[in-house]
This record gives sequence, C-alpha cells and structure tokens, in this order.
Amino acid sequence: MLVVGASVAGFSQSASLTATYTFQNTLNAGGGGPALLGVDPLNRGSYLTDTVLGSQRTVYQFSGTPNDQAGLSLLTTGVVNPLSYSFEMVFAFTERPSTFRRVFDVLDRTSDRGLYLNPQNRYTLSTLATGTASQTNGQYQHVVVTVTGDRFRFYVNGQLDMNLGTTSMNLLTPNRIVHFFLDNTADQSRTDYSSGRIALLRAYTNALSDAEVTQLARDPFSSTIGAATPSFTSAGVRNGATFAESTPIAPGAFFSIFGASLSGGTGDWSQAFVNNEAPKTLNGTRVFIGSQEASLVFTSPGQVNAIAPDGVAAGPVNVVVERDGVRSGPVSVTARALNPAFFTYDQGNRRFAATLAADNTAFIAPANLFGVNTINGLAVRPARPGEFVTAYGMGLGATNPAVPTGRIPVARDGGYPVTGQVTLQFGTRTVTPLYTGLSSFVGVYLVGFEVPGDQENGEYELRITVNGIGSALVYIPVQR
Repeated sequence: MLVVGASVAGFSQSASLTATYTFQNTLNAGGGGPALLGVDPLNRGSYLTDTVLGSQRTVYQFSGTPNDQAGLSLLTTGVVNPLSYSFEMVFAFTERPSTFRRVFDVLDRTSDRGLYLNPQNRYTLSTLATGTASQTNGQYQHVVVTVTGDRFRFYVNGQLDMNLGTTSMNLLTPNRIVHFFLDNTADQSRTDYSSGRIALLRAYTNALSDAEVTQLARDPFSSTIGAATPSFTSAGVRNGATFAESTPIAPGAFFSIFGASLSGGTGDWSQAFVNNEAPKTLNGTRVFIGSQEASLVFTSPGQVNAIAPDGVAAGPVNVVVERDGVRSGPVSVTARALNPAFFTYDQGNRRFAATLAADNTAFIAPANLFGVNTINGLAVRPARPGEFVTAYGMGLGATNPAVPTGRIPVARDGGYPVTGQVTLQFGTRTVTPLYTGLSSFVGVYLVGFEVPGDQENGEYELRITVNGIGSALVYIPVQR
C-alpha cells in the first residue's frame, strides 16, 4: 500500500448515498439520481447474467475498440460534493491485460490524469502513485474512490491501496462529468482502454470512512451505508382522495404518506407495470402495511402515493416506508374495511368531484375553475339537468368478479360492480347509480348516474355510502 502525506481536516461530514445503479436492464438510478449515459458508438452494449463475487447478477457489458470506445458517463452536478465524494464499483475488465486501461476520469477526457490499471495490472493514479492490488481479467473486484479536498484514497476489496495528497481528482470541470472506462480524447493515441462488465455503481456525497468501505466490501449488493432513513408521523398518512387524516387506510384504497427522505427518486408507476401488475418497488421505495406490501403509484422525497393491499384488517395497523433498504420506524394509523371517497380537482380547494360527462365530451366543473374553456379538447362546464355523468372514486370495496389490488382489470361486459349496498346522495335527493364499480384503471371506481331532470342551477352535495360507510361531501355544479 502506498501512503503519501497526512490526511486533510475540514471534510468530516458523513457520506450520504445519492445514486445507486444495479444495471437491471437499465442505466437509470434505482433510488434517485440522474441516469448514466452509455457511451456505445458501436451499439454493442448489452445486459447479461454473470457470476459476480459468487452470486448470479445482471450486469452491463460495454464493448468497443480503442478508436470507438465504450463506457459510462455521469453528470454529477447536484449529486456529489465536487470536493468531497465517493464512488463505489463492482466491475471487471475482459480484454487487453498488461496494458494501460482507464478506470475513472474527472477531467472530461481532456487529460491523462486519472485512475488506471497499468501494464503490471496494478492500479495507479497516473504518475502520482501506484498501489499493490492487481486485477485479473474477468474477475470482478469491489473498488472505492474517495476524495476529500486534497486527499485521494483508493480501496480494492475493502483494503486501502492508495492514499495520497492531490487535488487532481476534484470535480472542477464546467459540467462536472465523471467518465468510467473511457480514455482521454486530447491526443490521437486513445489506447488506454478495455471492454468490460459492471455490476454495481454507487455515488456518495462526502467521503466514506475506512470502516464503511470495509463493511461495503463484505456484502456490497445489500449495503445501506449512507442511505437516508425515511421519516413520517401518523398525521402524515392521509386518505388518497381527500387527504383527511382519520382512518386513511382501507384494502384497495389509495393513500398518501407525507414525510422526509421517503424516496431518492421522483416519478410515477406509468412505466413500472409488469404483466399488468402495479409495482411494489418504485424508485428504490417500498411501503408496508403490517407485513404486506402496498402497490406504489408515485414517489418523491416528501410524498409517496400507494394503494393498500388486500387483507388489511380494520383497526390499528403499522405503516413502514423502506428507502434503498433502510426502513422507517413503524407508524400506527387506523384502517377500516371500506374507505369510500370521490376524487376531486385540485383547483377550488378540492371542493368539486372529478367528474366527466358520460359521453366524454366535457369535464363537469364550474366553467371558470381551471381558467380555460377546454382541456385536451374537452369542454369545461357544469352538468346539465337530465345529463348522465361519471364521477371517479376509490375505496368502494369488493367487486364481482373480484380483482386483486394492483392488477389492471381485464375488459369485460358488465364491468366489475361493487358487491356492497350503495346509496348515492345528490343534494337532498337519493339517486340510483347506473353503475358503481371498477374502471379500467387500477384502484379507481366509476359512479355513473343521471342528474335529476328538474334540478335547478347551483352547486349540489355529492356523497356515496357503501354498507353504511359514507364518503366526505364533495360538490357538482349544475346549470341549465
């Protein structure tokens, strides 16, 4: 091990995990952070299953030539502290042993300065230092780079291999791009290159400690070092339609969690369905109601939207959020068997029910609610007396036939009507719904009914009751 100089004070903050890449057929970050850019001029990049540190893993294979190099790039702005950071990798080169091969570059490929394997297959930081650890082609190694101001440290399989004073690895280029496995483009040689495979890449702001690196090397794929702990209170668990705090959980019903560090990524489930099933892991986040996992709709650091699983029993239940393998403490809230509610428009203080004309020509709302006359080609107007409309709801309970929570209903004649006893209040009247049941969208119910033909102009209360449990009041405008 080569050790040069003394460590630098002033960068003692704990390392915080900011992006994780496990190459599960994607270059996206699993728990937040920007996507990696695959540099693949010959279009040879691929995902395959390989034995990595004794286990079968999906890996990303980069393959090129010295003149058409392949590798990875990452824009680190907002991801790591440019003067104090860590990168963790599990990778293997697969060709050109006993030559210089670039591993890590922070100068945007404009210089020979960077981390390499040298012709003796030992790691070296340009001409500044060379360690004692070596790599054999095709054998995966766990490596960690840490930088704190003017201190560079490099570890191989948990052991410190280089430790020296230098500012050459600070991220000071305009775009703060880190390149992996790509040689510089500042001259015509471009020979310090090899194809290879990578199974894991993590970015941390601030430097990992010796002890943390040692722990990472023992079991890198299940590590939670540096991951933020999710936190929320019972007041942050809300009904998914009304955002009310009381009894927010019911089987098959939407709910929301408001808190801190709930997810490292922001996004919804639109690209995450598999075999018509909603995801239970989204952007590195999972949600548990007792021992059961919820279906996830949306995640962000401050909010998670989900659908409670089947089988949740009425009464106190514990809610837990897991982010990148780190779990919050259990938070007790109240569940009930049914949680009927109508979705509402965000505008107008969430007063008006989300409703469409039955012929799908108009949003039913006050004409000035959105500040425009049409949305996506649909008019915005009040309901008309005698008109058929459809309101959108949640938490209305079991249907016949039943549909498991989180599954897209298969289209069928007659739909999926609810099995409970339904009463619909429109103003002071009781109207009979033509259909109350699931839509074609996961967890969303339709309540179709006719506005009474003699209804006067005004805003009318709407409430649905299923098996004696009533929804919160919302409103529908009517205008002749």
